[in-house]
Amino acid sequence: MSAAVFEARWNRIRHMRENGYEELSDFLGLQAGLGPAVRCGLLRRREENGEFQRYHGYVPTEKGSEYLVHLPEKELIMVRPGKSASLFNQLKKDPMPDAVFKATYALPTREQFQAVELLHEQAGRDLWKVQRAQELHRRLLLGYSDLRTFTTRTGVGEGILLRLELCAPLEERPHDRALSVVVNSAGAPYLELVERWALLLVKPGMELPLWARCEPERSAYWCGVPE
Repeated sequence: MSAAVFEARWNRIRHMRENGYEELSDFLGLQAGLGPAVRCGLLRRREENGEFQRYHGYVPTEKGSEYLVHLPEKELIMVRPGKSASLFNQLKKDPMPDAVFKATYALPTREQFQAVELLHEQAGRDLWKVQRAQELHRRLLLGYSDLRTFTTRTGVGEGILLRLELCAPLEERPHDRALSVVVNSAGAPYLELVERWALLLVKPGMELPLWARCEPERSAYWCGVPE
């Protein structure tokens, strides 16, 4: 980082501290990572990397913006004044506190958003397909990822999910465009099925835990890599 960038960032941090803000890294402390905030849907991986980015490219979601403010020009995430206690309480709602999380594992999400744009273009006048693309876009902004992206990266698809009983075959589909699987209780911590729009999604921050659940040997490097 250049001295000029560091000084400008530090000056902004100091000014905001005087106005009651606290940098997210200071709030979390040295021993805590971003995992709880991601799994609670407060942070998501942004579309592209930045030259001087912090937080491994994570930015607040709409939900997270209630507690956090993102300053893209300085690559800072600050806790809003008076929101420390409520943010702490939100983080205590972590759905899987012991799940492995490595912020370096997450990729920029530009390709996923581009795939949604393509779905929208291909939908034509099919209202269901248009609304399906819109729902997927909304979910990406919340930190979810499409299972197809997960499969492309890891090779883990519906077959393995069925074999490990994270999903089960659906005997009778609720509508003709519905998926032919349902998420079992064992898969619920990792996956979410949006039945109406036939979307099988990986929950926020659960890509690496899901891969570790399905293929512990192949995922071992990423599970053990330092933050």
